[in-house]
Amino acid sequence: MPVIVGIDEAGYGPTLGPLVITATAFDVAVSPQSDGTAGQGNDIGGPDLWHMLKEAVASPRGRARNDNRIVIGDSKKLYSTQKGLHRLEEGVLSFQMCLDEKISDIRDLLISLNCYDEGLLRVYPWYYNKRLGLPSTANTANITQKYGKLKGILSFNEIKYLAARSTVMSPYEFNKEVARLGNKSLLLFKNCVNLIIDMWRKYPEIEVVCGKHGGRDKYGPMLSGAFRGTKVKTLSEDGKFSSQYEVMDESSGRRMRISFLQSAEDAHLPVALASMYCKYIRELYLKLFNGFWQERLPGLKPTAGYPEDAQRFLKDINGLKTRLGISDEILVRDR
Repeated sequence: MPVIVGIDEAGYGPTLGPLVITATAFDVAVSPQSDGTAGQGNDIGGPDLWHMLKEAVASPRGRARNDNRIVIGDSKKLYSTQKGLHRLEEGVLSFQMCLDEKISDIRDLLISLNCYDEGLLRVYPWYYNKRLGLPSTANTANITQKYGKLKGILSFNEIKYLAARSTVMSPYEFNKEVARLGNKSLLLFKNCVNLIIDMWRKYPEIEVVCGKHGGRDKYGPMLSGAFRGTKVKTLSEDGKFSSQYEVMDESSGRRMRISFLQSAEDAHLPVALASMYCKYIRELYLKLFNGFWQERLPGLKPTAGYPEDAQRFLKDINGLKTRLGISDEILVRDR
């Protein structure tokens, strides 16, 4: 069976803070329909990993009040300023431990996800040389306990958690790429493709499941342009619900299937986990960002970066920003 890759993003719409895109990869020994637990939409994305890992993980809708399992689901359902980061943190750090990654601060996490770039961070005074210990809110002993259970259940079901890779684009590089490409939907697609290419280089056979990109229903021509030397076959384009393609490398004959699904994070655990990584990383970046300004402006209300509140925040920091000589090009997205 192919390696199952799930891809999602967080931060596509906000004015402040980064866009984060993540791919997660699982090797599942069973065939897609061998246990009757295939994911939504025939055999797309392989077996239902929530079902196979149910002793260790739960979906938000399948979790009882006193349930101590790791919750894996759409990050929008797991995180709010009221709920805090601990659900995201427990999930992300438990799975990172399965990769033998020792994570004690944000730098460790970014290095493990192959998205630490000191040269880019140097542009941002709120990120560069800043330390943020992890876990930030969750209990370390609780994460370790959940990891132990998860590791055992993965092994029992012959499932390997292989990798997580992320891309983080803060305003300066985001604006440059949007200006070069023409719009931010192409930026999102390009960076998703880069993660797919990375996974296809690592694993001979993969199946990719992505959340749909906004209102886009057709991806065939874009995939053909992105994967040079391949033949792209449209398997289905089912309106707003799903779009599926096969990409074949004409020199080696290797194939992969790529599916773009509406609400993919609700139907496929690898996508849900990717969404949690994205939101967790974005919120850690915002924690550093808000901390930088609050340190210099006591009483400043933090921002989540979304357009309306971003305007309030920018107004509040305007005088300080001017005194510090900080340019909007590293602070605010153009689109």
